[in-house]
Amino acid sequence: MARLVGRGKAKQLIFTGEMIDANEAHRIGLVDEVYPAEELMNKAMEMAKNILSKAPVAVSAAKECINRGLDVDLAAGCDFEKASFGNIYGTTDSAEGMKAFLEKRKAEFRGK
Repeated sequence: MARLVGRGKAKQLIFTGEMIDANEAHRIGLVDEVYPAEELMNKAMEMAKNILSKAPVAVSAAKECINRGLDVDLAAGCDFEKASFGNIYGTTDSAEGMKAFLEKRKAEFRGK
C-alpha cells in the first residue's frame, strides 16, 4: 500500500483502520478506476479484451519488468528492461506488430 499511496497515507489508514470510499481510494491512488456497480463488469471485460488484443509476449514481459523493477534499484530495473526489450525484439509477434502498424491493420499476435 505504501508504494501506491505513500508512506504517510498508508500508515494513517493502517494504524487508524479508517474506512475510505471508492472516490477517496481513487484520489489517493489506491485504485485506478471507479465505476458504478452496474458498469463494473462491462468495464472490467473491456479492459481485459484490450489487454488480450496486445502481444502476449510483450504483456508478459512488461508485467515481469514492473514486478521485478519494484524490488531493485533504478539502474538494475533499467538493465532488466533493456534485456527484456532485446529478447522481445526478435520475436514473431514483434515483427507482426511492426508489419501491421506499417500496413495500418490490426496485428494478429501468436504469442511467439
